[in-house]
Amino acid sequence: MAGPAWLDRLERRHSAPLFYTSVSLLAILDGAALSGLAGRWLVLPGLAVALGLLWLVAVHTDQRLVLTLLFFLSAAALFVVGLFLIRDRALQQRGAWVDAVVASTEQTRVNSTCELLVNDGTGVAGPAGGCRDAQPGEHVRVFHDPAGEVPSSWSAPHPTRWIWTAVGADVVFTACALRAAVIGVRGNRQADSQRSGTPGGRPFPSPPQAPPAPR
Repeated sequence: MAGPAWLDRLERRHSAPLFYTSVSLLAILDGAALSGLAGRWLVLPGLAVALGLLWLVAVHTDQRLVLTLLFFLSAAALFVVGLFLIRDRALQQRGAWVDAVVASTEQTRVNSTCELLVNDGTGVAGPAGGCRDAQPGEHVRVFHDPAGEVPSSWSAPHPTRWIWTAVGADVVFTACALRAAVIGVRGNRQADSQRSGTPGGRPFPSPPQAPPAPR
């Protein structure tokens, strides 16, 4: 399917290998930003670029469900992995195990939260997802960030696990964007061929003229 005129002109102006390479590099770098591999401050800009790539995939594949859905799921996985990776990096740098007492819990339709009191009486937010059915007054042990920039965790930080997960999701993310680019370029070439009258994009040669009949 042909895309917008400016995108079609961009694809025709550059060779197919160059266009494929550019799209792939953009997707790889965006996946790294979206997953937090390139730094926590690049996650939101990476999300904006991912939306642009999603548009590219949808336009070039005529919203082909499988490819579009796979791209969307890989982008969502990169974003979620990025949140865990940022948390584990922060906990690994300055966090430590602390014993705490559950001060309060709250359950809503979409989330469960709890407040903890550490040994010195300071109130801190509990781990994401709540306190695992622990009731107020019960003792729990969590891996806590003293700076309070990221939520506590029930387990010790393990950034390597999230890094490899992000790499795998980025491969799928990039493959979907590259496949969309290939479909778009092929669609433009087919349209050009149809306009010129031959599959190769060159006009048919004129048939030989018959010699004039003798008088």
